[in-house]
Amino acid sequence: MNHLVVCGLNYHNTPIAIRERFTIPQSCLGHALTALARLPHVKEAALVSTCNRTEVYATVTNVQAACQEIATFFASTQGIVDHEVLRPNFRLLREDVALHLFRLASGLDSMILGENQIMSQLKTAHQIALSSGTAGPVLDYLFSSALTCGKRVRTETNMGKRAVSVSSAAIELGRTLLGSLKGRSSLVIGAGRMGQICAKVLLNEPAAGPVILLNRTQERIVNFTKNKLHNIERLQTSFDFEDRTRLAAAAADLIIVSTGAPSFILNKKEFSAAREGNEHRQICIVDISVPRNVDPEIGTLPGVKLFHSDDLADLVQLNLAERETLIVDAEKIVFETLDELHAWQRSLLVVPTIAGLREKIEAIRQEQMAKSKNKNKNACSDPDSSHDKQQVEEISRAIVNQILHHPTMQLKATRDYEILRQQAEALRTLFNLDPLSETKGRTLGHNVTSTLRN
Repeated sequence: MNHLVVCGLNYHNTPIAIRERFTIPQSCLGHALTALARLPHVKEAALVSTCNRTEVYATVTNVQAACQEIATFFASTQGIVDHEVLRPNFRLLREDVALHLFRLASGLDSMILGENQIMSQLKTAHQIALSSGTAGPVLDYLFSSALTCGKRVRTETNMGKRAVSVSSAAIELGRTLLGSLKGRSSLVIGAGRMGQICAKVLLNEPAAGPVILLNRTQERIVNFTKNKLHNIERLQTSFDFEDRTRLAAAAADLIIVSTGAPSFILNKKEFSAAREGNEHRQICIVDISVPRNVDPEIGTLPGVKLFHSDDLADLVQLNLAERETLIVDAEKIVFETLDELHAWQRSLLVVPTIAGLREKIEAIRQEQMAKSKNKNKNACSDPDSSHDKQQVEEISRAIVNQILHHPTMQLKATRDYEILRQQAEALRTLFNLDPLSETKGRTLGHNVTSTLRN
């Protein structure tokens, strides 16, 4: 019997200094999933690794043993020695996994309420798990349902309209510290998805100064500038990535760092040297990279305010009353999706049982009709025989439908899963139908149901 679990770390109870050591780059997710799939008690696996969380979703044959195996997997993701401290501290089982994933896709479990990037991150996690062959029917269904749920929340509520992205929250943090971005110069290091969003928001900022965009390779910047951008004349892209320390220390007021580098790209020694003569300037650095790309010691320099992604959580407390309304509307859809999951689970018992029952009784009817035909071989000479045969056919079908009507309605009306399972098994026993777990062509559906409920 399989069970559904999620194990990992997230921003609720793990600071960025720990989370960043377990971040798995997208390019490595396939290899990590292959390693998870080799674990003895893991049958299906998917990985979600973002700046706020690294979580393993899995179907397992033994919860305790599998969770220990997953903990070992986490310990092996980085060359660390304090494994007892840096171990997964978040675990959910069974349907709580589905509820968590639906809330995550809806933006309800994000550090910034309603942020949209989680949708693309979950979609990527789903696709990579499918292409790696580690996501079977259970996780495929769960992730598909979660993505549908997230889309509904953003289209049917105001969550999408009022959502604050991590990128825009970083700029809001800078605006709060600097008072205003009017005439201020900005530097964005990293031209990935979040970096591009930052650049767009800064270009749309009224009366703001120049926006410098740096990236290790120029290809992304070139592609970015091909988009329709407001105030593109303020965008400066002619600098080399090697200029980052000088520009950050002496040329920009607001610096936002968002790259996939595995280590610091701004360190204290070089930054302090580049800042000589400009110590009086107040600058704000927001490092939204995970792992962090800015040496935390830079924040100890005079005039420098350094923030990382965990500091953005303060923005969640703004407009609390409005947020509570958004949450209520979104959670209605979350629980509707959970109800759909329950209905789907029940259908995996109801549909094959009703189909099997109908096939059984229809076979009996056909057999009796054939016997009746053989007994009346000479009836074909009777001109009324065709009419009589049609009447018998209609009457026999009506009897079958009447016999099946009540058990069909009873199965469809039963909402308690355990009672439904007992009813289905009783019908299968009474009518000598194949057990659900052995029914050819239906084993997959039964296993999915068992995994979600157990």
